[in-house]
Amino acid sequence: MLPNRPPAHSVAEANQGLMALIGAAPEFGRPGFLLPTRNHEVFAWCLEAGLKLVFQMTLMTTGLYHEPDGAYLPSVLY
Repeated sequence: MLPNRPPAHSVAEANQGLMALIGAAPEFGRPGFLLPTRNHEVFAWCLEAGLKLVFQMTLMTTGLYHEPDGAYLPSVLY
């Protein structure tokens, strides 16, 4: 990851894969990464690992919304 560039989205088949991706990151540049807090397992794991919630965001959509399958981190760029 280039310094001071927001990461692109990330996907995994399960939460364990997502935790491996997060855990393998050497650093989190600004503005960090987005983690849907409704994924309680990964969110709790991040807090237990010493990461901190800096900013809570709300997902807002128009029309029907279909929750993606699997584990994911949305892109900061969208």
